[in-house]
Amino acid sequence: MQGWTTRLAVALLVLPVMASSGTSAAPAPLRGISVDLSWTDNRTEKFLDTGEERPGYQTSQVQLYISDQGRFFSRFNRVAKGNNNRLVNSAVSGEGKSVLNWRFEGRSVAADQRFAGSGARRIVVSFGDDASSCSLRVIHGKEGSAPIRYPGLTSRRPIELIRIEVTNTSCQVRQGNVFGQ
Repeated sequence: MQGWTTRLAVALLVLPVMASSGTSAAPAPLRGISVDLSWTDNRTEKFLDTGEERPGYQTSQVQLYISDQGRFFSRFNRVAKGNNNRLVNSAVSGEGKSVLNWRFEGRSVAADQRFAGSGARRIVVSFGDDASSCSLRVIHGKEGSAPIRYPGLTSRRPIELIRIEVTNTSCQVRQGNVFGQ
């Protein structure tokens, strides 16, 4: 019986620390800020239904708000080859596998997003000491030797990514909630 009560007492002491770890992991300078991110993906894509390879590009913009409690809210806006091919994902981090799932990594924040087919995108935002400046790195990866495949942004045609280069990265920090609430 004594072993059981000791384990229970330790669990009750550890539980508040575990429950607050999400908010305490947020460095103070990163709380209550908004971050505007943008980049361009220059791509060579292969349409699997025809075998045709084409160059293309996609511009991406992310608006990110880190609340005073350390929660992430983001809007991911992607446009491929013109305004008629637009997709917007707005969500609280962790709500669904197609949205950006943000987390703290020291003085950086990172998000991973699995593609609908195979492969993934990783976004890393690194902040200066006072969090008034930032830099952006976007990485695309595949699972082992499997090719990166996904349905087209709006055509939903099956595509294999042959080549991708991220250019024109931009990162800006501002105080307050970008979503105005």
